Amino acid sequence: MPLPYKINLIDHDRWLSSGYKRAFSWGLVLDAAAKELGFWRVARYNPNLDTEGGCYEFSLEKTGPAIVSEEFAFLDSRISRGIALSDFVAKISDWLKDQ
Repeated sequence: MPLPYKINLIDHDRWLSSGYKRAFSWGLVLDAAAKELGFWRVARYNPNLDTEGGCYEFSLEKTGPAIVSEEFAFLDSRISRGIALSDFVAKISDWLKDQ
């Protein structure tokens, strides 16, 4: 079954709805055809401090080195997190084109 976007971050909504719990701060990255590309995760953040930022990272393995990353200013700022998420997905798409 095709997925809705060119790049899909599986379980990202679960992380948001959990209140940014670390246990849910990662998931699969799939293309529109549901092909597994790697993993997304959120690094360098403290879910207890909504005034600190973090970093989206993409890697080929769950705990592997980041291939693509994008900083965001505040966890609870939809604007900051949304812009970073859009840029992050665009970077993954660019990386995919280069493969």
